[in-house]
Amino acid sequence: MNRFAPYLADIAQLTQQTQIDDKQNVYVHPRLKNLGCISIVLLREAIAPVIFRNAEAEITDIEIDDEAYIRAVPNKFKYPEKGRGLQILRALNVGGRLPQNKTVLYKGQQPSDAFDLNTLVFGDSTNYETRVLPVKAAVNYSDGLSLLPKALCVDETFHNRAAEDGTLFDAESKKNSDNLFTRYFIKPGTLMVQVLSTRGRVLPLIGLQHLLLCVGLAGSYGGQTSMTGTNLRTRLVGLYGGRFEQALTSPYELVRLLRSESEDTRRDPEAVTALLHTQLSAAHETALPPTEAQAWLNELLDRFDTSGALAEEYRQAQPRVAELFDQWFGKDDAKKEGGANKGQRAKADAGGKAGDLLDGTD
Repeated sequence: MNRFAPYLADIAQLTQQTQIDDKQNVYVHPRLKNLGCISIVLLREAIAPVIFRNAEAEITDIEIDDEAYIRAVPNKFKYPEKGRGLQILRALNVGGRLPQNKTVLYKGQQPSDAFDLNTLVFGDSTNYETRVLPVKAAVNYSDGLSLLPKALCVDETFHNRAAEDGTLFDAESKKNSDNLFTRYFIKPGTLMVQVLSTRGRVLPLIGLQHLLLCVGLAGSYGGQTSMTGTNLRTRLVGLYGGRFEQALTSPYELVRLLRSESEDTRRDPEAVTALLHTQLSAAHETALPPTEAQAWLNELLDRFDTSGALAEEYRQAQPRVAELFDQWFGKDDAKKEGGANKGQRAKADAGGKAGDLLDGTD
């Protein structure tokens, strides 16, 4: 994975100091963003009925060139995978101290008592005394879009909300109930494309590894269908890196790219993967092909299950990530760091290396 180092952050340099006056006082903040982006292109394959909808009864869709396609908004994938990330940190005892979406800090606590590697990857926020502490996610989730039009991917079933005795008679109102409804679902075999992208070189390698472990191989998705067991398989099309993001990494562009292909081709995950990788690798400086990407993910999963090496990487990263949040949101950092900086600068001036004290951008 060294090929992607130019597009990732250095775990040892997550913070940076900026001088605020002529007395050499500084404040500490996250390292300034730099050019570099990694796009992880995924195929989400329905292997059991799955429901992605919002307020409407039907599956959520969006028009692309006057034709409706299934649209799974980002949180349909991000929410369960963020929860999986907390479970991974808890299993290794390196984070996940609080419930998902219930992050809270009390007076006297450090930001790192609530924020961890999962926060860095997926983002979070909490109230702390009179302040709001916001952490923007290092990874952007795109919509998940079906490769085929919605009409070819959706089916329906008919249900009733029967009373406990198994009838449709409402004993309270003494009349027949009309609790009949239709449920729409995405059919097994449907392929959806999604892109996860890093931004500004704020994600270190351990964060990228954590993200891939959270994505995993399969899982339960969709509010109404998440209780029915595994219903989505995730396939890696590849990882693509460059100084700038490419328009081609939008799932909307990828759907357009495949529109001329036959229905059979767009139902074949291997054929779709090959077609997408050919186009994406040509548009990026660095690419990790599907077989290598899948092998790396399998290796990460195996190392998590059988080896202590990956757990040790998580343990080494924990204090670095904790320092990032404590320095970022600490009120007195400027004063403390400024005082320390003066002493360091005095020594450096004697050696003629004063200019090396303040971190520069990469």
